[in-house]
Amino acid sequence: MKDKRGLWAAACIFMIVGIFVSSCYGEQVHDKGTYAIIMKSRNNWYNELASRGYRQVIEAAGRNCITLYPDNATAQEQIRLIRNLIHEQVDGIAVAANDEYALSPVLKEAMDQGIPVVTLDADTEAGSRSIYVKPVDAGKLGQQLVQSVCDVCGGSGQWAILSAGSRSANQNEWIYWMKKELEGTRYRDLRLVDIAFGEGIYETAYEETKRLLDTYPDMKVICCLSTEGIKAAADVVSVRGIEKDVKVIGLGLPGQMADHIGDGAEDVCPVMYIWDPVVMGEVAAYLSLGLSNGELGDPNGQSGTNGQSGTSRQEIKLPDGSSYRLELGRGGGMEIISGEPIRVDADSVEYWKTQF
Repeated sequence: MKDKRGLWAAACIFMIVGIFVSSCYGEQVHDKGTYAIIMKSRNNWYNELASRGYRQVIEAAGRNCITLYPDNATAQEQIRLIRNLIHEQVDGIAVAANDEYALSPVLKEAMDQGIPVVTLDADTEAGSRSIYVKPVDAGKLGQQLVQSVCDVCGGSGQWAILSAGSRSANQNEWIYWMKKELEGTRYRDLRLVDIAFGEGIYETAYEETKRLLDTYPDMKVICCLSTEGIKAAADVVSVRGIEKDVKVIGLGLPGQMADHIGDGAEDVCPVMYIWDPVVMGEVAAYLSLGLSNGELGDPNGQSGTNGQSGTSRQEIKLPDGSSYRLELGRGGGMEIISGEPIRVDADSVEYWKTQF
């Protein structure tokens, strides 16, 4: 009995010491400054690249970075993660929002707690974040996508859009500008027959592509607005052996789509577009750090050392030497465009697939 009591006492001592050491370590990590990035979904290489850029900048600055992905690509899952981060009192949150409106209340709560919020890739309502890092100029992208659809269709015929989430702000803005471009007389013989939603998930986009092809047998082009969507759509067309009849274009990662890209009749994807998601993540990280340490001040009012106070357009200079224009967005609030659309086709895919 005495030996058992001794073992029990020793176990208790080790447990207490372990808790103490763990607690001290956690405090040390938090003392470094902890920043978190939440992307839209798991198992998405585009999301991985963006979060990699964010993490590299945060860790190079000597801070701690938490990278989070929701178990399901829903606003509810992102809200749960954000609430946990508020409880942990992190020093900054960056999020690619699955829902423009649903995340706003919890992000406002984070800001009320003194936690700077940056959105990237997909935005929320302006009052729930400080700066939105836009991946690309939406008007320019929408114009280029519709022009490519027209070229591939030969100026006439049925086509469809395969978007990601119906409540994703970036997708909806791209579609808005695509519809504006369609108002031009050049496109009078093009017929947009459907807008489908693959939720940025390969399996869902795969099933939606099958539905589109079954519903519209005369369709010529599917224009996809997510990297998982374009890969799924191209795979369906290839499996069905209808590459000569239906083409897939849109937004994709060259490394994933290289086997489908080409200018031959048997090639599924004649052209697609992308930007550098790593740079987008890096810009978001620099802004998170600047907002947290006060260098940027309040971008919607008084600015810090890198801008001019009270203006709707500022020049933000980052530590890596790059500069970006901070502007007032369509929905109010400040935003930065982090990149330009990159055209990927038969002539350029070999280079771009080595980049991302």
